[in-house]
Amino acid sequence: MRPSDLEQMDRETRRYFESLPAVLREQLMQSSVRMTTREQLESYCVNVLRGGEPRRSF
Repeated sequence: MRPSDLEQMDRETRRYFESLPAVLREQLMQSSVRMTTREQLESYCVNVLRGGEPRRSF
C-alpha cells in the first residue's frame, strides 16, 4: 500500500484503516497491494486473518 493510497481514501475508509490493529496497519503499509476503498481493506484483512494469501490488485 502506498502513502498516496491513504490520501485517496474517503473519510469512512480512513477511519476503518485507523481502527485496525497497529500490526495489521503496518503489514498493509509494507505490502505492494494498492487499496483505496473499505471493501479492498476488508477483503485483505479477512484473507490475512484466515491465513490466506491476500489478493493483489494493481
